[in-house]
Amino acid sequence: MKLALAHLPSPFLASPRVVASGANGHWHECAALLTRAQDLPSALAAISALTAAGRQRLARALDGMTDGIDAPPLLKPLDPDGKILLTEGSVALARSNDQRPAKMVVGFSKFATSLADPEAAIRLGDRAARYDVEAALAAVIGRPANRLSERDAARAIVGFTLLAEVTQRDMFEAEARTNNSLFAKNYAGLSPLGPAIWIGGMADLNPAADVTLSVNGSVRQRFAPGDFAHGVTEAARAWSRVVLAPGDMVALGAAICRPRPGNEVDSPIPIAPGDRIEVAHPQVGALRARIAA
Repeated sequence: MKLALAHLPSPFLASPRVVASGANGHWHECAALLTRAQDLPSALAAISALTAAGRQRLARALDGMTDGIDAPPLLKPLDPDGKILLTEGSVALARSNDQRPAKMVVGFSKFATSLADPEAAIRLGDRAARYDVEAALAAVIGRPANRLSERDAARAIVGFTLLAEVTQRDMFEAEARTNNSLFAKNYAGLSPLGPAIWIGGMADLNPAADVTLSVNGSVRQRFAPGDFAHGVTEAARAWSRVVLAPGDMVALGAAICRPRPGNEVDSPIPIAPGDRIEVAHPQVGALRARIAA
């Protein structure tokens, strides 16, 4: 089962609505299944509150629905008030040219305005500057979270989505002198998110399934959740110190992956106008965008 935000054709000028897709790939309004699903955070909270049997019944009900929409234009699956916390390491990023594990869970936040919809044309604001991209897997929080135990952190995760984290590298290097990266990571509409939220917990996520980043059809990054220097649950537990709400996300990317034999993770990957990027995972789906020429 997957959740997303979409503009539906009726009623005209309606706000984005929460839609759900099952095994047949058709999309339906989530409110038809969950009466409390008035927005994305409430839909995620309602699903998070279900037992495993309840989620199975919901999935079966979704699969039994007819007259769905085949392929509505999907929007970034984040509430305007939501936040993404992207994990890095305090001393080293554990990249392939580093080999040292990150010491603790730290990182930076991304504003909702910095994110772009799936299939978006990304416009680089300063054509003279350098830009690069990193693939990330984002764990989606389904319940209020504050100073969680490891067990409760795992239970708080209701699903996963994908992020193409785009950075203005010149600004990043200038900000690094002040131990800051707020501007470089948060230019408006720079980082695609989506295409949808795959509903599943830590027990459902395949730790060996690769996240890949392709640029112009060539795979440039490949890593699995099991490669992270900090685990997904560990990162969610650490970030819960800042208080997480349903719909917030904790993202982990190539920058904190330990290299494995035959797979030296290179990060970040330079991009330029005209490039096509894709972040993919077999369970979550494929997030695509292009850099406007």
